[in-house]
Amino acid sequence: MKDFIRKFNVCIERSKDNQAYSDFKEGVNKGLDIAKYTFEDNLEKLPLSDLEEDPAEKIKNLENNFNQLLDGISISKKPNCSEQRLDGVYTGFEKSKRVFKDFITESFSLENT
Repeated sequence: MKDFIRKFNVCIERSKDNQAYSDFKEGVNKGLDIAKYTFEDNLEKLPLSDLEEDPAEKIKNLENNFNQLLDGISISKKPNCSEQRLDGVYTGFEKSKRVFKDFITESFSLENT
C-alpha cells in the first residue's frame, strides 16, 4: 500500500507546475495536492484487491471511485482565495483524474505481465 501511494504521489508531483506564478496555476497545484491527500486518506476504501474482476473492469471501477471522491469535495471561496485560484483547484482535480487513470492503468498493466 505504501509503495502504491508513493508511486501515485510521484505521478502527481510530476504533473505540477513548478513555476506557478499565477493564482490559477497555484490553484491547479493545490487541487493536485488535495487529490493526492484524498487518495492517501481513502486508499482502503478503493477496491484494489478484487481478484475475480476483469482488469479493464477493475481499472474502470477504481477510476470511478476516485472520481467520485474528488467530485464530493466542495471548496468554498475564502477571503484570501481569488476566483482564479478556485477555478485552478477544480482544474487540478480534473488533471488529477487523468493522472490517476494513467497511473492505475499502468499499475495494473504491469501487474498482469
